[in-house]
Amino acid sequence: MWSVPPGVQSIDRWGAITYGYGMEIRLLRSFQALAEQGHFGRASRALHLSQPALTKQIHQLEEEVGSPLFVRGRRGAQLTRVGRLFADDVAPLVRHADRVLDRARRAARGDVGELRLGFGIATRLIVPRLVSAFRQAHPQVHVTLEDMSSPAQLDALERGSLDVGFVRLPIDRPLAHIPVVEDRLVLAVPASRREELARLPPRQLRDEPFIELAQSRSPSFYAHVLRVAARYGFRPRVVQSASESFTVLALVAAGMGIAIVPSGSTETRVEGVAYLPLAVPEARWRVGAAWVSSTPSSVRDVFLRLLRESLARGGAQSHAGGGPPRTQRGERL
Repeated sequence: MWSVPPGVQSIDRWGAITYGYGMEIRLLRSFQALAEQGHFGRASRALHLSQPALTKQIHQLEEEVGSPLFVRGRRGAQLTRVGRLFADDVAPLVRHADRVLDRARRAARGDVGELRLGFGIATRLIVPRLVSAFRQAHPQVHVTLEDMSSPAQLDALERGSLDVGFVRLPIDRPLAHIPVVEDRLVLAVPASRREELARLPPRQLRDEPFIELAQSRSPSFYAHVLRVAARYGFRPRVVQSASESFTVLALVAAGMGIAIVPSGSTETRVEGVAYLPLAVPEARWRVGAAWVSSTPSSVRDVFLRLLRESLARGGAQSHAGGGPPRTQRGERL
């Protein structure tokens, strides 16, 4: 995060820097220009100031220093002995001020700083693509990504430890948000049993062994799976839990059971796994980007602008993982 550097007392909204001893950098710039040009007329033109304004600034600086800095004469303005000593110290201060202002302006544009993002299962394919595009455009912004459940992201947003979270909608917090993607749940099954399970009445899935994503990994997803199963009239008979979705798919591929997973999982090519759609309305949900609008952040706003542009170009995505998976005969459970 950008902050006022050591030795600098303040930077006002117009970019005027005041050092700890009360001297404004604009006076030092005027002094440096006059020392280099040796003439009030030429220096005022270089500074885009009127000559009386430049004269007033030099008088003000000389009063602060307590000694004349220039000898005015027919040949222009020549540095006094004090002025020459002063010039040696002014040059690095002006260079430092230039760096400070440049960094502040880049921070205001969102070109430098930090961006902290949270994401979950449904957006683990979308968010990295957005971040890649953002980093190409803003390479000096440090981006951190944290894989978190939606409730954990909402808490982190309110604590101020996240800038943007990709969470399940709707949300019950006073946060700004925009819809990003619609996702859906699908049934992951061993490929060798795809035809058999596609013909099975959904209620009979209660007899099948289920692999679950651990409740501690994503409580909201866990609850969603139970709601979908209840809609079909059964509760999953869980034989194995896993903390990572890839592990869930690996266990399905090994024939240990079936699993209800986000459709984005279909993008993860796991040999030996097939996917069956779930037709009930409860199998769909929306994911949105949420943030605290009352907290100013140029970097966050630039990222949100990129997100909106990406959504406008691609239109509303039907769900996170491409077209809906079907069985070979097009059946839906």
